Amino acid sequence: MIEKLVKTGKFFVPNKGSKVFQKKSYYSEKRKAGIIFDITIETYIENAPKYSILTIIECKNVNRPVSIDDIEELSSKIAQVGEHRTKGIIISTNTFQSSTLNYAYSTGIALIRIVNNKNFEWVTYRKDCKINSSNREDIELKLCNNQFSSQAFVCFANNYEIPSFSDLLLEYKVIDYLNVNEEFIKIPFITEVRFNYIIARLDAKNVYDGYKLNVDRIIELLEQSYGVEFKMDTVEDESYLGKITFEPLVIKIAKKTRDDLKRWRFTIAHEIGHLILHKNLLLGKINEKNDSEDTLQMKYVPSQGNIERIELQANLFAGYLLLPDTKLKHKAIDLFNEHKIKGNQLYIDHQSVNRIQAQEILNKLSSIFEVSIEAIKIRLIKLNLLVDDSDTRIKTLIRKNEW
Repeated sequence: MIEKLVKTGKFFVPNKGSKVFQKKSYYSEKRKAGIIFDITIETYIENAPKYSILTIIECKNVNRPVSIDDIEELSSKIAQVGEHRTKGIIISTNTFQSSTLNYAYSTGIALIRIVNNKNFEWVTYRKDCKINSSNREDIELKLCNNQFSSQAFVCFANNYEIPSFSDLLLEYKVIDYLNVNEEFIKIPFITEVRFNYIIARLDAKNVYDGYKLNVDRIIELLEQSYGVEFKMDTVEDESYLGKITFEPLVIKIAKKTRDDLKRWRFTIAHEIGHLILHKNLLLGKINEKNDSEDTLQMKYVPSQGNIERIELQANLFAGYLLLPDTKLKHKAIDLFNEHKIKGNQLYIDHQSVNRIQAQEILNKLSSIFEVSIEAIKIRLIKLNLLVDDSDTRIKTLIRKNEW
């Protein structure tokens, strides 16, 4: 994980390089031999023959609190390999003794406790540690009390509480600034219940004209409640259809989306999804999200997990917003009854009569809701109102519970 943060280059200014090593030996004049450390990060100034900062990380996965002996041993080793340009870190899955914390105060060695590795976020919003640091009692509770488990990551360095590993690198000046890549941002799963709750609250604000979303009305509502500015028909960049920036909070919709009313409406709904679902997650980490033809596809599945989840959630939200469960069910069943379809289920299969009938109803729903047939098919399948044996890609998405 440390290699992923440091060695990939995503965290570093172009003219600075760092190398990550595991179990590397460093010469000690006192021992006349090498000292091996669990993990080390060597950071170089450009064209320099030797590293300018050595970060030493010792990892403790033990069934006891980290003792004063452990930190004294690390401190002694640091002094032997280059005290003035070396930074020490102890990462533990267990607690620290109070005496260990006291020693860390005086030596500047950082202490990190990982309470829950599965929920451990390497990157959080950058804070001024000196302003936001907890008091001594809070830090001691988090590091030394084995009953404490409300944070997955706890770090103490330079007499301040540090919110993330990346902030620790900034504090030690191993890196100059943080260029957060989306793949490092933890995007939580959102349930169908949550989506329906959000849509129901919007519905209560009178943003629909019958079945159809009133775009002007929802934009006015969001501008008032979120302080977001919508800029329609922008032409500044041909590479995007929709974009949201977080500082300042602005949603831009490209002029070329006007060529297709349904695409225009879906693009707006997608960006509203980023606003409602992701603003608090992404604010302070990345400044903007650009959406192209690819990311606005209902079947879009990119390669990186977190980016995939961000875009899938925004597309899913757009589907719910444009095609709310209750409204879509009500109108679909009305059309089923009108066409004398039994069992409240459409079929797209090898029988031409079923395909023709399904296409006729999908066209009507597309016209009523002003949404693409593709989006309607996915929503109907999810609501168990359509069986489509012709599109294995949609069936795969449904089976994976991504829709």
